[in-house]
Parts: sequence; C-alpha cells; structure tokens
Amino acid sequence: MKPYVQITIRTKSETIGWGVGEAFISSLSREGELLVPEQVSHNADKFGEPFMGVAASEACWASKAAIRFNGALSDFYLDFAWRRKKAVKGCGSVIHTARNVRGQVVPGAITYRSVSSKSVDWYSLFKAWCEIFPPQLGMLHLFSEPELSPHEKYKSFQIGSFNSALKPDVPNIGWAMFYGDEFAEEVDVERIAASGFPIEKLNTGYLVRVTENIQDVASDFSLFSTRRAELKSLFRENFFLDEQ
Repeated sequence: MKPYVQITIRTKSETIGWGVGEAFISSLSREGELLVPEQVSHNADKFGEPFMGVAASEACWASKAAIRFNGALSDFYLDFAWRRKKAVKGCGSVIHTARNVRGQVVPGAITYRSVSSKSVDWYSLFKAWCEIFPPQLGMLHLFSEPELSPHEKYKSFQIGSFNSALKPDVPNIGWAMFYGDEFAEEVDVERIAASGFPIEKLNTGYLVRVTENIQDVASDFSLFSTRRAELKSLFRENFFLDEQ
C-alpha cells in the first residue's frame, strides 16, 4: 500500500447548518485546485453527482430524511461525501452529529483519506477543520510502510477510527492530535511544551504535534517513533489503546 494521509475528527458540535457546510467545503479550496472535490454524494460508496461549486452544494449538505422506528417516523440528516480522482486523489465524508432515542449526543465524524503529497499543507487544513468542527478528538497522520501492519491490534489506528461513538478510545498518537472536551484534561500542557513538542490551545482543546513537519514520519520514521514514545510518556498510563 502506498503512503496515505488520514484525518479523523469526532465532534459534539452542531454540524447541520449551512454555515458550517459552506466553511467546510470552502476549506477544500485552501490548496488551490489540489483538493477540490470532483464528485459529491450522500453515500461514500456511491458517487455520480459532479461537484458544481460551494454554493451549489448547499442542497447536498445535511439533507433531511426520515426513518420509521417503533412505528413512528424519525428525522435524520444524510451524510455528505466527496471524492477526487485526479491528483491529489482522496475521498472523505461528514456524518452529522445527532441524538439517539435516549437523548444522548452521538458525535459527528469527519473522515478523510488522501494520497500523500508534499504540495499540501496538511496541518493548516487539519487546524481549519478543528476550528469548523470543534473536536472531541482529532487526528492527522501520514501512514507509511513501517506502520502498515496487518495486525488486528493496529487496525483502528490505521483507518483513523476512535471506535465507540459514545465512549471513544485513543488507539495511538498520530503526527498531530486534537484533545478536546473530556480529553483536554488529560493534556499536561506545561510538561508537553517543556519537552519540546509543538502544542497550541484552540477553543477548549489542544493541538499537539510529535514533530514540526509531517514529512518526518516518512523521511525519518525512527526519529518520529522515538519522539512519539516520549510524548506518550507524558500522558497517564493506558491512555492509549496500544499500551493495553
């Protein structure tokens, strides 16, 4: 498998408003034409509708639908998915924040996978998404050959999953992580900064990077791995699933 970039965000914030959708879809033009969608859909496995620009996408953002549950109709909002086949090739989806039948907030999920490209400022894109969708948890990582393990233990990390929607886990540290909501209290800001790791306060959470440049993951994985282990040691024991 070729190296790829994975972005995943879980958010408890409202996602269905067009103001959110407009800001998000506009962010895909931050890198010129490199990330602009070619197709959009409500289903990440089925595409056909061409992307006609930000304004034209309003009808596709958070379209309302209904499902019958226990004899009663219940409204929900359809996903927004996009893909690009040309360079830089990638695809992603937005699953909207919702409430379940018990009234609990089910966090929304923003996922994106792309071929790796040095022409894209991945960190700026990730940070912009963290501002649009204040995360409960967020991850940006460049996966290269040393981490493409077939072992089931690492599957969640490789697909950018935080597992359970209501009780998410942190499988491992990606190159950049956002710790928000209940996870923000796990961040020892002073120790992390004193140890030389880039850390930023954003809204009510923290953006933490292992190194300054995401390309370090591919160009010097040994260094990256060493620094990641050092960063892990600044969190409580068993905070990350791969330690358990």
